[in-house]
Amino acid sequence: MRLAKGLLISEENVTNLEYIQKKIAMMFALLAFILLLLLGLTDVLLGMSPVIVWVKVVISLPFLAAYFLVSKYGRPQLALNILLIFAHIVICFNFLYNDGNDGPTIYAFFLMVVVSSLLIRGWPKVMWFVGSLSMFFLLFFAELQGYLAIEHFYEGPQNQFIDHAVTILWISVFVFSVLHFFTKSYRNQTQLLNEIKLRQEQTLDEVKMLNDQKTRLIALLSHDLKTPIGMLNTTLGLVDKEVFEQGEIEQILRNLKGQSFHLNKVLNNTLSWVMTELEDKPVQLHQISLTELTEEMKEMMEVQAIEKKQTIEVLIEGEDRNISIEINEIRIILKNLLDNAIKFSALNSTIELSLKIEEDKLSWIVENQGAIISPLEQKNLFVFRARTSYGTKKEKGTGVGLPLCKRIADKINFDLNYSSSNGKNCFILTKNLG
Repeated sequence: MRLAKGLLISEENVTNLEYIQKKIAMMFALLAFILLLLLGLTDVLLGMSPVIVWVKVVISLPFLAAYFLVSKYGRPQLALNILLIFAHIVICFNFLYNDGNDGPTIYAFFLMVVVSSLLIRGWPKVMWFVGSLSMFFLLFFAELQGYLAIEHFYEGPQNQFIDHAVTILWISVFVFSVLHFFTKSYRNQTQLLNEIKLRQEQTLDEVKMLNDQKTRLIALLSHDLKTPIGMLNTTLGLVDKEVFEQGEIEQILRNLKGQSFHLNKVLNNTLSWVMTELEDKPVQLHQISLTELTEEMKEMMEVQAIEKKQTIEVLIEGEDRNISIEINEIRIILKNLLDNAIKFSALNSTIELSLKIEEDKLSWIVENQGAIISPLEQKNLFVFRARTSYGTKKEKGTGVGLPLCKRIADKINFDLNYSSSNGKNCFILTKNLG
């Protein structure tokens, strides 16, 4: 970002007040050096005292030296205070050898007030303000009382006008340049700080979105594992209480083996999805038979259905196909849909898992008899918000499963919708293959 011709300041430096003050001090030193030379040249042309000419030329050198020293070593406040001392020395000589009260010294005092007010920090600012005014009044009062011998060089009003006009011109250019640099630095700094603020707000939004995403993923993981782990704990508790006969225990152990196998698959599927989301990886496709995948989902959820004496019936329409598909994501969605169907269906009921294979379209349909979802609830069915619900055997639901399934379906370009007919709740997962 350009603050002055030839000075390029990085984003980090623009927000660094010490760096800006350093650049302003360098600019003040350089402009003061040029100003003193120009005023000395003007004095030569107007025939002023050689003393004041040489004082301006000699004292301009410390300003040039200060420019390079501040550039290399910094310490702008120290340099500015020292330069102000030299500037006041020049003013004193200018007052004595350039017509005193009739000369242009008053403009130099005004310049010192402007410079000290803009560039000096802390209590020295007040000191310079009071000191400059005191020096001005003392010199003028001393001249008025005849305590100072003032050299007069003006040959007439025209000569005096030229000296004043030229001094006003050079000092005005100096003040304009310093103020322009100062205000432009402030404007650029403000603009950049606003940009940084906007970037910070965007970053905070991204962090919030990431946190929300992690919350949803953790909710999905908890939701998918809650039911099978609960069933496993319940079964093991009954075995521990010796409620079952010997033959029943053997059957239960076989069921537990199947449960643990399917629980492991559920865990792997869900963790795979969670890692894909957290690492922002593309979804992986796997080749599989559609019929085989559907039968696998029935087998996975059958143990849970048997606990409520329910039957999962698979209906397949169309010729089986082997296609590349998002297996892990579809398993998570179908598992949640079947879990809900089991939870909210009555004992001894039938749950239908249908697969419809068409040339350009693929559909899974999960239907169950039970309480129909009201039109009001349907509006917020896929909205992510926690809400407690209870199944037909008081199974507790959190209300996050369907919104998460909808989110997953949207990501893999599937449509997940709900409908009801003939006393049945129907969830349809579809994708166009064309």
